[in-house]
Amino acid sequence: MQEMVFDGVYQDYNKDNKLIAEGYYAHGKKSGIQTEHFDDQSIKSTIEFSNDDFIIWQLVNDKKEYEIAKGTGKFSIHYFYFFDYYLKQGTVCGEFRSGKKIGRWIYQDLKNVITDVEYYKNGKFQSRTHFTKSDSMALNTTKEMILSVNVINTEALIVDKESFTSLSQYFESQINYPSSFQRNVSYPRGIKNLLRLLMEADVPENNLALIKIKINEHGQVLRTDIVRSVDQDTDERVLKAIERHQSRFIPAMKDGKPYPTVIYLPVSGGERWEKTLQEMPTEWFLDVNNFY
Repeated sequence: MQEMVFDGVYQDYNKDNKLIAEGYYAHGKKSGIQTEHFDDQSIKSTIEFSNDDFIIWQLVNDKKEYEIAKGTGKFSIHYFYFFDYYLKQGTVCGEFRSGKKIGRWIYQDLKNVITDVEYYKNGKFQSRTHFTKSDSMALNTTKEMILSVNVINTEALIVDKESFTSLSQYFESQINYPSSFQRNVSYPRGIKNLLRLLMEADVPENNLALIKIKINEHGQVLRTDIVRSVDQDTDERVLKAIERHQSRFIPAMKDGKPYPTVIYLPVSGGERWEKTLQEMPTEWFLDVNNFY
């Protein structure tokens, strides 16, 4: 977990040691069969993920009624999505037949306003229409969504606050690292995930702020300084964004032990920056020479 992403088989338990979910990750992406359980350990859902798509093979609602069985059935579930870099919740209604998406899939926000409509034929995506308050637009991609709050908590490495005050405290008390282990400062789902979260600072496109962050051996942020400024208002938004996420840093490791360090993080926004985040490796963003 050098970049703090899941890779391989996992099982997730609640504080009462009951199995919540289990499945497989391929370097940070869900792959294959993922299963969620009710408190009585009966199966709540069985979903297969492949190539950024999914098939719901089994889905049971809170009344313990089957909505989908053996890949067939109509369903309505809550889902989560990112809008303007904030996590939102909505509902989606759709249908599977023998493991294939069919018909019209309708997405609504929590006010029951339709945000998107997709069409499928024999498992193949046909079209999508996205609705705004005043207009609509045709899109050739499916809607990105997260099907479960458990997935969000698992991938973000949410810990029981009654047992641990921070994610770093959990790792310090539960994990023994080999003496040869090396790692830069990390963050749940990787540093690039943090850089995407920091896009909420609304740095104007084609501008870039650079922040110097001093972090101790426990992953605690001791000091933040703007070393490449955009303007006063933008700099303040960037520092506030860092403050919102600073409690989840994981310290750098050397020879199997955590140590204090200083890192430089670039913060920007816009389509060009998102493309850069997709194309460049994590190490490139941590090299201060690329931004001075």
